[in-house]
Amino acid sequence: MRSFPSTELKRLIGDVLDAASREPVAITKHNKPRYILMSVHDYERRFPKDERRAYAADEMPDEHLTMLESALAELEEPEKP
Repeated sequence: MRSFPSTELKRLIGDVLDAASREPVAITKHNKPRYILMSVHDYERRFPKDERRAYAADEMPDEHLTMLESALAELEEPEKP
């Protein structure tokens, strides 16, 4: 992975963007990596869109409510000796 010092970003922006179009690039500060710059294509490939969603209890889909009720019922059952 190539790296560029943050103090040089303004002067080297063309080189930085060119490198980031091929692979993720580290942006350093005091010789330590602080940020990663990558193309949108690489980002979307590495971090696919998360389709999960949170619901308020009164908006919960019926199938989720059924699963929740089933899990709670299992917790309420006394252990069998």
